[in-house]
Amino acid sequence: MSPARRPPPAPVGDPLAALAKGPLRPCYLFHGEETYLVERALALVRERLASSGRPATISTLWGDTDAERVGAALEDLLSPPLFGGPQGLVIRRAEALRDSEQEAILARLPALGAGGTLILVAGKADPRRRLFGACARDRVAMAFPRVDERGAQAWVVRFARERGHDIVPAAAQELVDRSGPDLGVLASDVEKVSLYAGTGARIQPAHVRAVVSAARAHQTYELTDCLAARDRAGAIRLLRTLLVEGEPPIRAAAFLAAHLRRALHVAELEGRGVAPETITAQLGISPWLLRKIGRRGDPRRLEAALGVLRRLDLELKSSRPADAVFEAALLEMTGR
Repeated sequence: MSPARRPPPAPVGDPLAALAKGPLRPCYLFHGEETYLVERALALVRERLASSGRPATISTLWGDTDAERVGAALEDLLSPPLFGGPQGLVIRRAEALRDSEQEAILARLPALGAGGTLILVAGKADPRRRLFGACARDRVAMAFPRVDERGAQAWVVRFARERGHDIVPAAAQELVDRSGPDLGVLASDVEKVSLYAGTGARIQPAHVRAVVSAARAHQTYELTDCLAARDRAGAIRLLRTLLVEGEPPIRAAAFLAAHLRRALHVAELEGRGVAPETITAQLGISPWLLRKIGRRGDPRRLEAALGVLRRLDLELKSSRPADAVFEAALLEMTGR
């Protein structure tokens, strides 16, 4: 069997395989900090709804801004569509829904299933809340925790095989070393390496080095240093350099977010007095990388910066000028 036809291995703890093969459920809860996998799970459900041969109607609401519309949207989901076809309702930031709003959803769950699928998306889903607890008991809750560098290598292998390639372990390690463990960045870089290597080629470290510049990683480390020092001028200069060199703004933001998340983990563990060797083992990073990213800021400031980057990700996907919104985000993160 050719490499292009072999099914990719499922990384440990990957719920996507079951989601792709099992029967479509009337309700799902996707939650966790690995937003790339959350979005991939959501896209998979969308594809399955659209594969019925009839047009699918899928609506999206936000739990923090559209809560008053949830009741009516659920009634629409329970009603047969005028022109037939499956229906879907996505509620993002479901953790922001108040208890009364979650109870209203919970009361309607037994009536779902006749062509209507509800997808709840949350960052943190507290199982003590009745709606999230019910999803967990019904086995429709899928958690996507953040992937460390060891787990990221397994996903690199999967991304490569999805594109018809084997990849040697050293090449997978090289890619994670250069790009970090953010799965969105890695998926994009595997696509670039695939195009460079050619159809069906076995990906070697040389392919990775030819395509994925280590300079980008160095510049992003410097940008993170500027944010920690609240160096506005330096941060803007480095951002403009990255964009002029052709780095897509969305990938630059994802790469920066990956570094800040790692810095936050390190800061939290260092704040608890955890030994360096324990930190490297727990986070799956090398000692030199720990020394590089350690003590980069107060955890509260890092959390605030990650919040700015989450908003930036949405803004970059809109029609607003990418360089302007990115610079505005950096100014906010370096504010005094």
